[in-house]
Amino acid sequence: MTQSMTTAELVGAIKQAGGCSHPIRLRGEFLNTATGEVSERPLLVACKDRRAVLCPACSYLYKADAWIVVSTGLLGGKGVPTTVGSHPRLFVTLTAPSFGAVHAQRADGSCRPRSRPLCPHGRPLTCHAHHDDADPLLGSPLCADCFNYRDAILWNAQSSRLWNRTVERVRRQLAADHDAIGDPSHLVRLSYLKVAEFQRRGLVHFHVVLRADGADEPFSPPPASLTTSSLARAIASVVAHFSVAGPLGEIAWGRQFHVSELDDSDDADQRVAAYLAKYAVKTTDGSLDFARRFHSRAEILNLAATPHLRRLAFTAWDLGLEPDLAALNLRAHAHAFGFRGQLITKSRHYSTRFQDLRDVRAAFMATPVTGHLPTEDPVRGTFTYEGRGYDDPHAREVAEFLHRLYLEARRPSAPTTDDAEGTR
Repeated sequence: MTQSMTTAELVGAIKQAGGCSHPIRLRGEFLNTATGEVSERPLLVACKDRRAVLCPACSYLYKADAWIVVSTGLLGGKGVPTTVGSHPRLFVTLTAPSFGAVHAQRADGSCRPRSRPLCPHGRPLTCHAHHDDADPLLGSPLCADCFNYRDAILWNAQSSRLWNRTVERVRRQLAADHDAIGDPSHLVRLSYLKVAEFQRRGLVHFHVVLRADGADEPFSPPPASLTTSSLARAIASVVAHFSVAGPLGEIAWGRQFHVSELDDSDDADQRVAAYLAKYAVKTTDGSLDFARRFHSRAEILNLAATPHLRRLAFTAWDLGLEPDLAALNLRAHAHAFGFRGQLITKSRHYSTRFQDLRDVRAAFMATPVTGHLPTEDPVRGTFTYEGRGYDDPHAREVAEFLHRLYLEARRPSAPTTDDAEGTR
């Protein structure tokens, strides 16, 4: 049951929940271990959701943690030595194959201006339009009947496995290139952080920071013969020809593949970290429509989404009924068009963990301020779940407004005329 709160109560509740838009409501029973007194009171806990469309405040913290996780693997820190910055490192982008011609936005702004024959369904495969970023046609097929929705969903569902096998093959390729004997893991450890981003056509592509380490111990340097260039050649040769067997055929990478060497510039590393961290808080299409799992086919039918995205979700939902594909659990991932992986993943020895950052933050908040003794007796508590959200129906809007004010306060202000004069 919702109820109105005074301004002080409202701000206090939002502060207790850490500015969260949709906190978890708990009922706590507390025992004062010094006096034996028992009390009961409600408690609001932040939802800790990474998705910005669901909770701006929690996703902002998650994005900051993601930046730390990415950057420490490039620059060191949080237990990672700074020497990793001198290891061979690449920034790699891997894409899905084409499953049908779609509306695109090319470098010159055009879509598909060249004249092509009609498709088998009699539809033109030419588009002379210049699509802007907000055009809903972007990513949708020129002919929906030609687009292979089934294979697109199956590629998404198996793309994480394709990446894992690709990393193993690259490791073996490096061992062969450097005449390593026996197990390729004796030569090099490939440490990586991978972020999945959905393209407008509904297919995932991966942005990867790949670092070569020595196999002796975590963060040790690789053999001197292994350079950034040789690492780039190895992954390029593997990606061009590698495939894995799926339930209904082979799956491979698309033709669009980009690899760039990372220099030892701190600015470049920080830009890469910021670039990857921003994708960690996105939903499938950046909206609420595909933010949560579907529980029925009717939910997909009622989405305020483009016909192309709805059909992708329908296809994943319907494929979930096929016995040969039961292991893919596609219905549970129809909101992600079959993609079953996490949007941000890393190898064990790439850098620090999200959990490590949360543990340090929790320990810091639980530590008394230096020079001050705790003012309360030790307390133990047990908690029961009561629901989600605030009691006041307006609290979510206020929480998100306060979060925007917080971001505005942190944004560097433009210099005034006086400030500019003083810098001359």
